[in-house]
Amino acid sequence: MGRNVAYVEETGRYFLFGHVFDMQTQTDLTEAAHPSEGRAAVGPEAGAGNPAGQREVSRIDFGLLPLQDAVVTVKGDGSRKIAVFSDPDCPYCRQLENNLAGVTNVTIYTFMMPLEQLHPEAKAKSIAVWCSADKSKAWADLMQRNVVSSGSCDNPVQRNIALAEKFGINGTPTLILSDGTIQRGAMSAARLEQALGAVKVAAK
Repeated sequence: MGRNVAYVEETGRYFLFGHVFDMQTQTDLTEAAHPSEGRAAVGPEAGAGNPAGQREVSRIDFGLLPLQDAVVTVKGDGSRKIAVFSDPDCPYCRQLENNLAGVTNVTIYTFMMPLEQLHPEAKAKSIAVWCSADKSKAWADLMQRNVVSSGSCDNPVQRNIALAEKFGINGTPTLILSDGTIQRGAMSAARLEQALGAVKVAAK
């Protein structure tokens, strides 16, 4: 359905919209069902003159991301780069943050994307993190230790929500690797290391 996948059961009465995850393997079954999407590009030209392009949503030009609107966390030498769209009240996002603790030599750009319909307090928490003196620490404190800060200032949260909509990102957590590959769900540290390694090999 345009940029999205939907499911129905045999009677047609029940309609499921979104991604289906295998929580044991942390695998996005929807993504796996459409491997051709992994080679697609997203942007103003996506789908132009190509009807199939409407479903091509699994690669984003990393250079198009406004990194100045992200919370930046540098681990080790920071040589590898990933972007994460995350909601502070999303349990899978918190699980991902714990998994990321096992990954080093990476720069993480976190675009706070509160899903207000599901988590009405998430936007205020996101703004408070952005307005903290140390954004990276405030984010880690919130996600790993449930330490909620307070504060208000000019912030990019609404821009992040609009950015996610532009790229067809409608769920959290969503990860974007430096080659533009999209990964969804709370990836384990081992799977993320594997994905980052594949990006490095492809770059060579």
